Amino acid sequence: MTQWELADKLDISLRTYQRIEYGQQKPSYKVILVLQKIFNENIESILQEL
Repeated sequence: MTQWELADKLDISLRTYQRIEYGQQKPSYKVILVLQKIFNENIESILQEL
């Protein structure tokens, strides 16, 4: 999945996604919940990656 595709699924801009991925911005709770659903992971696992 590309950054653009994931940003689209998260309903955020590509730039916002890139800032989150590179540690320049923290994701919102909504984004974390959508990531959990997309990757079928628990929240703790996702937060460790951030």
